[in-house]
Amino acid sequence: MKLKLGIILVITSVILSACLYPDSQRVENTPTNDEQLEQVQNAVHQYQEQHNGLLPIKNRDQNTPLFIKYPIDFNKLKESNIMGQPPANSYERGGAYSYVIIDPENKAIVKVSDVRVNQKLRTVNYEINLYRNENLYPPYGEMLFKNYFKLDYESLGIDQPFTVKSPYTRNKLDVIINAKGQALVDYRPDVYKLLEENNIESYDGDLRNLLVQEYPLVPTYSPPMYLEDGEIIFKHENKTKE
Repeated sequence: MKLKLGIILVITSVILSACLYPDSQRVENTPTNDEQLEQVQNAVHQYQEQHNGLLPIKNRDQNTPLFIKYPIDFNKLKESNIMGQPPANSYERGGAYSYVIIDPENKAIVKVSDVRVNQKLRTVNYEINLYRNENLYPPYGEMLFKNYFKLDYESLGIDQPFTVKSPYTRNKLDVIINAKGQALVDYRPDVYKLLEENNIESYDGDLRNLLVQEYPLVPTYSPPMYLEDGEIIFKHENKTKE
């Protein structure tokens, strides 16, 4: 009788735990920690040693945005007997994060991309394409910088502006559009916060690199950002994939 009661209590506890923890606190949605990154990083380097410098990555089109261009292929790591399973929060295991490699030609650094950003932008691009099919041009709103615009929500017939939850601060970030009609995320609030916290008054180069240096996450679908006279501006560069 006591054994049966104990089993019932355990089952009840598990069910209550699943109900009480919101989605944001479940393992698959928790941010990547240093231990997970180090584990995958070591696996990538071990794979390179075994395969003459090749990286365990999936093939992606050349037009794939810069920070998600080299996603890690965990099947290759498994087939090489290097890593049994991807981390619990990885996209491959139903999680919210895709493990990617940046600087593939040198250090091959492992970072993660929040796939929920990709999913939200997929919805936005769908609305943009519907509009383009009827009007032949994207729903450009106010110009922010050369080649970058706000969305014209009135023309889209949408009351609430599209926003994305920041993978860095969890605050809402605006969705913008570039000259090609592609939806992007405006990460400027996150960068301004980072500049203020670190007392950075000048920065040479793309500010997205600062985000990558400070966090395990990459700024998915973002325009190149530069600091000029204390203001963050978007600057289109042909050699830089957004």
